[in-house]
Amino acid sequence: MTFQPPPPPPGSTPPPPPPGGAPRGSGSFDPKSVNPLDWGIIGTGVLAFIFSFVDFYSGVSGSVGGRHVSTGAGSWTAWHTIFGGGFFAWFAMLFAVVAAILLAVQMFQPQVSLRVPARVAGVILFAVATVFEIIAIFVTPGIEAPLGVDADVSVDHGVGFWISLIVIVVGAVLSLMRAQQTNTALPGPLSNIPKIGS
Repeated sequence: MTFQPPPPPPGSTPPPPPPGGAPRGSGSFDPKSVNPLDWGIIGTGVLAFIFSFVDFYSGVSGSVGGRHVSTGAGSWTAWHTIFGGGFFAWFAMLFAVVAAILLAVQMFQPQVSLRVPARVAGVILFAVATVFEIIAIFVTPGIEAPLGVDADVSVDHGVGFWISLIVIVVGAVLSLMRAQQTNTALPGPLSNIPKIGS
């Protein structure tokens, strides 16, 4: 004989599923249960990752022997170099991708326990990624000049950089909107940001 839980009292309804997914232990996932803005946040992380490989840096410009030079030769990804000026763009991409992954884990695997709530981590990571990407407008990887040549040459930004910048800013805004909509307690000055969206 197996134990059966008592039926719910007449007129009562079962508890609602957790936000962003099916009830725990149900073994099924309904994509329609995920808020469209959450899909947008995950999508921005995916797009940032994709465009980090698309002509992130394209061409070189600078000063060689006192004369300005600019050429369209060559293209590099965001992952080309961490040092020599590529630090900020490299970590901007990394933070945006990690923010999207953490939210996806919360949405699709709610039983996984994260040290920091995914929404808090997402707002912080996208915000830092935005700041780093803006800094990367002015700080770019340099190119080593041939021995004996007086040159100060660095790479230019390509289409992948500019699209990634837009995508990361959108991810930061959507993350903040969803954190505010879900009444997530944000740390420090982030909690004082006026409410955006509905």
